[in-house]
Amino acid sequence: MARSYLFIPANEPRMLQNAYVFDADAIILDLEDSVAIEEKHEARHLAKSFLKDYPKDTARTYVRINTQADWLERDLACLQDLDFEGIVLPKMTLKMWETYEKTALKQGFHKPVIGIVETPEAFFELDAIASIEQIEGLILGAEDLVSGMEAKRTLEGHEILYARSMVRMACAKHHILAIDTPWTNLEEAHLQKDITHAITLGFEGKCAIHPNQVPVINEAFAPSKATIDFALRVMKKYEETSSMRFSLDGQMVDKPVLQRAEDTLKKARFYGLLKEDRS
Repeated sequence: MARSYLFIPANEPRMLQNAYVFDADAIILDLEDSVAIEEKHEARHLAKSFLKDYPKDTARTYVRINTQADWLERDLACLQDLDFEGIVLPKMTLKMWETYEKTALKQGFHKPVIGIVETPEAFFELDAIASIEQIEGLILGAEDLVSGMEAKRTLEGHEILYARSMVRMACAKHHILAIDTPWTNLEEAHLQKDITHAITLGFEGKCAIHPNQVPVINEAFAPSKATIDFALRVMKKYEETSSMRFSLDGQMVDKPVLQRAEDTLKKARFYGLLKEDRS
């Protein structure tokens, strides 16, 4: 469970040194887009040194690898036998998965995978992709997707509403993580608006490309005090009445509302927002 997934370029030692200081719930060491071709080799070995020698914090740690076959093979070979949560696989399609799986099996590499769906092709394969056993979650890659569609990225997000909805539904069906796209504009008000779109559709977390985005994302994706208080009152009345259907604050409460209340309290405890029930 994570609210924020912060990309850290693996070729930047200073960023690596501070990776766990930024308070992201998860970090993604990036060997792909943020690393120039001539720096791939150095980035691999910096990532390896970081994973091997740096004291691991509470943040979950992933590595985004390259998709070009020879680079992919070198990435996995370099990451063999290191302690981290999993791989982030960009440009995720069934064909890409076949290439990755073949290389991973050949090297005896076994890690959970979060796939980035960022091409039009992927959206015709979403159900099959989300059903793959090793897939822990999916990230929407809106920037590449919009480019692939020759569309325009906007603050309103109309151009990716369908894509967001499809990713969320596929993840919900297969009970895997749904992680929203990074927002490339660093203005906080714009980020807040983009986060609202994601939360409305039920995404569980969001990627960040700058440390300053992390606290905004963490706060937005954590249950609010009002939401926690309502969930506590829902569960208290349920325990008092033993009924799956009752009225609270003029609202009808039934099984779906009870389930949301339970989920809210689970998240609140996980993120340290509710140490104990206030009954």
